[in-house]
Amino acid sequence: MKLKKIIAAAIAPMLISLPAGAEQNEESRYFDVLTDYAANLYIDDSITSDELLRAAVEDILKDNPELMYTMIKAAFSSLDDYSEFYTSDEYRQYYQQLNKIFYGMGVIIQRRDDKIVIVRVFDGGGAQAAGILEGDILLEAEGQSVDGMTLESISALIAGEEGTTVNVKIMRADAELSFNVERRRVDESTVGALVLPSDIGYIEITSFAEGTYDEFAEALADFKENNINNIILDLRNNPGGMLSSVIDVARLIVPEGVIVQTMYRNEEENQTFYSDLKNSEYKFAVLVNENTASAAEVLTGALQDSGAGYVIGTTTYGKGVIQNIFNLKTGDAFKITTGHYLTRDGHDINGVGIDPDETVENPLRPIDLSLYEEFDYKTKWHLGEQGTGVLAAKQRLRVLGYYYGEINDIFDEELERAVYAFQDAEEKLYPYGVLDLSTQATMENRFYVIEVETDEQLYTAYEYLGGNREDLE
Repeated sequence: MKLKKIIAAAIAPMLISLPAGAEQNEESRYFDVLTDYAANLYIDDSITSDELLRAAVEDILKDNPELMYTMIKAAFSSLDDYSEFYTSDEYRQYYQQLNKIFYGMGVIIQRRDDKIVIVRVFDGGGAQAAGILEGDILLEAEGQSVDGMTLESISALIAGEEGTTVNVKIMRADAELSFNVERRRVDESTVGALVLPSDIGYIEITSFAEGTYDEFAEALADFKENNINNIILDLRNNPGGMLSSVIDVARLIVPEGVIVQTMYRNEEENQTFYSDLKNSEYKFAVLVNENTASAAEVLTGALQDSGAGYVIGTTTYGKGVIQNIFNLKTGDAFKITTGHYLTRDGHDINGVGIDPDETVENPLRPIDLSLYEEFDYKTKWHLGEQGTGVLAAKQRLRVLGYYYGEINDIFDEELERAVYAFQDAEEKLYPYGVLDLSTQATMENRFYVIEVETDEQLYTAYEYLGGNREDLE
């Protein structure tokens, strides 16, 4: 019990001292009142209410040792939204997720207003194949509610052996949907690049992991070889990652001067990170949104403050604090907020975010039905058949988020799975993978009212760098 008593003594002060702005619940206030009375009335006037709480924690752990991790987790999570304690299994999953090597759904999740939101669905992942969409709200995994769970605990619950499935329940609009998602290897590249018309480069960074610098440097080298100097840098939905990674990336593109300043409780630990880049070869249009956070905001701020990047989109998330991870001999670990950072020009963006140079929203617009094949509502389509109705189904299921294969008129196995998933999500349809008339009608009704997002942010960035919008459309 020695370890438990040491931990109890360590976490008791955390439970007593609530973070600024935190509110005690009724039970906590009642406990404080009673322990204050006890301490003031007890015959031994050396007893304090703090000692009573410590003794209570020790007794609870003595009789209920399984509560130790629960209490430790509660202590760390009470500090702020980012401090967490991990069991050894949870830390392994966290480390693998941070470096994009794990078997899971193939999604990025974020916490927004106490909801777990899927902000990115990776190509080729199990979530994409199952029909899960960006913007879906995760409710349950393996029958367990994710309410109150940390992001890392949720990821650990979802991850598992390759080829196995995980059942998740999500909220989409007003509907609760259930999906069986195959776990696939996610050894995810964090950088994607391509050349757009008018010799404008496009680079997307999805997070900052160990391999991000090498991938980004390779993309820049390819652009340089092809004399491409105007680049759209897409940091939308980038949740951040490793500070060391973003600093290495910044040194490739941020002009000489400060990249970021880190400020800690012990002022002797404060650091300023610099770029030695004399001449930047590139002109950047930087895309951001409300999900651009943490390390992604470090790069955004450095490019904006230095004048090397023109920032387009919406105000960023506003996570300007720094966490460090401490490993324990038991294999457990904890992540705790140890400092905050200031941008190149000394701005504290925590809780505020970075305002773009040009605010651009991505509007929703009705879909143009004339661009799509029509159903004839006469033919019932099965696996292996071919025809215009199959093409119409693939087009619609692509937009609705169920189908990601090749768009043609062949009823293949991937379409069969997509039809099944669509039917399973609709209360009045029988899920069996056949494109019957009821399924076609329901699909058309869903498709008719859908609105699609127009990427005005991308168009604006493209035009800023000299491109013509019509070339992208």
